[in-house]
Amino acid sequence: MTGEPPKQYRKLVICACRLYHKIPSAVLDEAVKTAASEGVPCEIVPDLCLEAVSDRNPCDAALVLACQTRAVRAMFGAETDCLDAQKVSPEALREAIRALAVPPDWVPWFPVIDETRCVNCGKCADFCMFGVYEKKNDGHFRVVHPAACKTDCPACARICPANAIIFPKSREDRLNGALDEPVKPSPDDQTSFRERLEYRKKVRLFRDKMR
Repeated sequence: MTGEPPKQYRKLVICACRLYHKIPSAVLDEAVKTAASEGVPCEIVPDLCLEAVSDRNPCDAALVLACQTRAVRAMFGAETDCLDAQKVSPEALREAIRALAVPPDWVPWFPVIDETRCVNCGKCADFCMFGVYEKKNDGHFRVVHPAACKTDCPACARICPANAIIFPKSREDRLNGALDEPVKPSPDDQTSFRERLEYRKKVRLFRDKMR
């Protein structure tokens, strides 16, 4: 599968202050719990001071929870977004972490091809109007533009004769890979496939006449 990856969420970085234990355990527990419940990526760093003398900057594009915010900004840059773990209230901490839980620019809804079932008939590529699939030189079809897929549209999976297309986020078992045995398309799905192909042929003919 190819295509540009989605942009990453901002993350929460917590200094555990392993040597001097300046981070209250209640604050640490609340931060980890809130990040987990909100789906915010969280990295617990044993000691930020130790990171400051290494080549890695864990605070880049992150909200940092640590003691001595002035010291953190002096070590990692004045723009570092930092909360003082010794002073922040539980309410302010939760609010700051929730603010990180911004939906991504792209919802990761896309098809996955089960190559143990795929017969390379090409119906998926013929049916899809968004250029998600492409036939490669080896004759196999691949998902090449996952981000182009229309969110919540599993139509190509419905018409796949081998039930080889999986949409992991679909709630239907026959589409999300939950069933061990393949399920053939229904008569309605087959009719939809034929109607879509006819429509696309008309569109192509119209475009050719306009050129």
